[in-house]
Amino acid sequence: MTGSIKPHQTDSLEMTTVHDSEVTKREEPSQEETFDDLLDLAGGGGRFQLLLVFATSLGALTAAIDTFCIVFKVDSPDHWCVRDAANNSLSCVPTEAGCEAESCFVPGSNATDGPRPACVQWQFDHSVYQSTVVTDFELVCDRSDLRSMVFTVQMLAALVAAPLFGVLGDWYGRARGAAVTVILFTVFAPLMAAATSLWTLLVGAAATAATHTGLYICLFTLCMESVGERHRSVAGLVWVLPWAGGIMLTAAAGWLLRSWWQLQLVCAAAGLLLLPGVWLLPESPRWLAAHGRTERAAAALRQIAAVNGRALPADVAERLRRLSLAPPAEDTSRCREALLLFSSRRMCCLSLATIWLWVVMAVVYYGIAFDSAQLADNAYLAMLLSGLVEVPSMAAVPLIDRLGRRPVMAATYLLTGAAILPVPAVPPGWPVLLLGMLGKLAIGAGFGVIYVHLEEYMPTEVRNAALGLSTMAESVGGALSPHVAYGLGGWHWAAPSVVFGVLAVSAGLVTLLVLPETAGRPLPETVRDVQKTR
Repeated sequence: MTGSIKPHQTDSLEMTTVHDSEVTKREEPSQEETFDDLLDLAGGGGRFQLLLVFATSLGALTAAIDTFCIVFKVDSPDHWCVRDAANNSLSCVPTEAGCEAESCFVPGSNATDGPRPACVQWQFDHSVYQSTVVTDFELVCDRSDLRSMVFTVQMLAALVAAPLFGVLGDWYGRARGAAVTVILFTVFAPLMAAATSLWTLLVGAAATAATHTGLYICLFTLCMESVGERHRSVAGLVWVLPWAGGIMLTAAAGWLLRSWWQLQLVCAAAGLLLLPGVWLLPESPRWLAAHGRTERAAAALRQIAAVNGRALPADVAERLRRLSLAPPAEDTSRCREALLLFSSRRMCCLSLATIWLWVVMAVVYYGIAFDSAQLADNAYLAMLLSGLVEVPSMAAVPLIDRLGRRPVMAATYLLTGAAILPVPAVPPGWPVLLLGMLGKLAIGAGFGVIYVHLEEYMPTEVRNAALGLSTMAESVGGALSPHVAYGLGGWHWAAPSVVFGVLAVSAGLVTLLVLPETAGRPLPETVRDVQKTR
C-alpha cells in the first residue's frame, strides 16, 4: 500500500520560508474540499493504514473459524441402531448379500404388521470423528433436522446482532464497539464447548455468532473509514484475506482434533488474538468528524500523519468544521439511521438491492461449502480447497479499479451461476467438486468486492447501519443455506446447485441495473450526496 502513494508537497516545511500571504493562499481549502482530501494530506495509504489493516483483519480470521467449524461440528458420521443396549448388539436387515445394518428402525416385524419400532440408541462410526454434535446429542433419524438448526441459530443471532452493533457503532464509535464485542466473544466461545445439552449449545452458538458479527462490522468499518479513496479497494480486499486463512485453519484444526468441543476451543483462542490489541485501536477520524468532534478528529489525523511521515497544516481542525458531514449523533433519534436507509426513492432502491444481493451472496457462498463437504469423499479436503480457492479471488483487486466496482461485482455473480448450473449434467465425484470450487472461487471474489462497494455507495451518516443491514441479509441467507444444501440435497443431489446458480444470475442482473459505480469518487457523506449518484 505504501508504494503506490503519491507524495504530497510538504506544506508545513515550506510555510517557514514563504510570505504570510502565501501561507494563507496555500492553506485556503477549496470550496469542494472533502474529508478524503484531508485524509490524503495525512496519508491515505501509508504505514498507519498498513498496520491498521493487519490489526483489524484478525477479526476476519476469528469470524471465519467460528463460522466454518460448524461444518465439522454438525457432520453426521455413519451410524447403526443398537438393538440390544445391554449387549451392544447391532440390528440388521437380512439381504441376499448378508446382513445390512439398520439406521433408524429396529427390525423384527414386517411393515405390513404395523409401524416399525423406531431406534432409540445408536452406535457411531468414529473413524473420521471422535465426536460431533450429532454423536453427542444423537441428532439422527427423526432428529436429523436439528443439524441445520445449529447453523440457522448462528445466522439468526447474527441477524439480530448486525443492526444492534451496527447502530451502536454509529452512536458510540467503531473502536469502542470492537472492544465490547471482542470481550463478549472471548467469554462466550469457551462456554459453548462446555454445553451439556442441545439447548445450551444453541444458546452458546447464538452468543458467539452475535459477538463475532458485531466485531467484524466494527473493525471493518473502522479500517475502511481510515483509508484513503485511492487505496480503499486494495485495503478492503486485503482485509478479507485472513478469512480464507481462517477457513484453511479450520480444516487443519478439524483434521488434527476430530472432536467438536476441542474445535470450539480453537475458536475461542482465535478471539484471544484480538484481545490485547483492541484497546490500542484509534477511533475512526471520519466518525469523529461526522459526529462533531472536530478536535479529536484533527488529533486522529495528526496521528495518522505522524506515522506516515507527513505534516498537516495548522488549520486542519477548522477545515474539518467546514466539511458537510453527517449531523452530530446527539441531534439524531435512535431510529434515524435505519429510517434514512429508506428515506428516498434512491435510498430505498439501494437498500432493497443491498438486501437481495447479500441474501443471495450468503445462500450461495455458505451453501456451496455445505454442499461440497457432503458430496466430497473427504470433508477436510473439501474445506481446505474451499479456503484455498479464495486466495486467487484476490485477483479482483486490480480489476475493480480498472473496470469499476459494478461490472466486477456483477461478473462474480454471473460467473458463479455459469460454474454451478452445469452440475446436474456431470457425473458425481471430482467433476462436481471441481465445479463447486470454481463457483466458490467466483463467489469468494464477490464477497471481497461487495464489502468495498457497499462502503462506497452508502453515506457516512448511515454507513455502519447499512453494513448492519447487509449483515442481517447475509444472516438470512446463511440461515437458509444448510436447509437448501441438506434439504434439497436429500431429494436430489444436484438440486442445491441449480438453486444456487439461478439465484447468482439474478443477483448479477440486479447489480447491473441498480447499483452505482463508485470507483474514483469520494465517499458520500450524507443522504443528499447519494441523490447525486447514478
